Amino acid sequence: MHKNALALFDLSDRVVIVTGGAKGIGRGIAENLALVGAAVVVADRDEAENTACAEAVVTAGGRAHAITCDMSNESDIDRLVESTISTFGQIDIVVNNAAIYPMSPIADMTTELWDEVLGINLRGVFLLTRAAIPSLKQSGTNGRLINISSIDTWKSYVGMGHYDASKGGIEAFTRSCALELAEYGVTANVIAPGAVKTPGSLTVRGNLARERGDPNTEAVDAEFATRIPLGDWANGDDIGQATVLLATPAAHYITGQTIYVDGGLKLTM
Repeated sequence: MHKNALALFDLSDRVVIVTGGAKGIGRGIAENLALVGAAVVVADRDEAENTACAEAVVTAGGRAHAITCDMSNESDIDRLVESTISTFGQIDIVVNNAAIYPMSPIADMTTELWDEVLGINLRGVFLLTRAAIPSLKQSGTNGRLINISSIDTWKSYVGMGHYDASKGGIEAFTRSCALELAEYGVTANVIAPGAVKTPGSLTVRGNLARERGDPNTEAVDAEFATRIPLGDWANGDDIGQATVLLATPAAHYITGQTIYVDGGLKLTM
């Protein structure tokens, strides 16, 4: 039993990597983990946005470091792990969030597009996880692997076959990680966001709006929000706060699970 309730949510001695951390969900995750004391390495291929996120965390009183990284590039991923350890001395938490989702019907999808999406969304998760495992084992019961999938693993949408396949693969891969890492006290879980308003989702939302014959994305967004039991879209902070929960000592006995952070949307599908 913890004598201090605040210690259940204290990450002040932890180091975390957040991929795709420059904006959207990733930025929400990075900022919220920093809020509870973690030193955050923001890893994104957009160097300017990546640096801006890390600087914002530091300005707010947190600890952060930006490392430019393309999750489809194995050398970049190895450098990310090496640089994190060089800067902070350890890696306790890995959050695999980076993903792309250029829409395409399967019949029109090129092999190159399939490989690009799976390369970043799934292969990149494997590469970073494999590279970080020695550090996570050293961290022991402080070790956390948190992978971001999607409500799309529950319900698919036209044009997202490559993305859906990658996210379903992440969930299966995470269950295997949970089994293999359990003997070291390291947990592995998935967060599956529902409808989240981010810069990245704007393209998808715009496409859905056009399919409905309404170019006004905000109007379609408002209509969709009525389907969500809690009444609104999620934002990056909502996913970030769920990540905090799984990263902290409070979640030490949760592993191999997929947690839907969707405002109840899955219940209506």
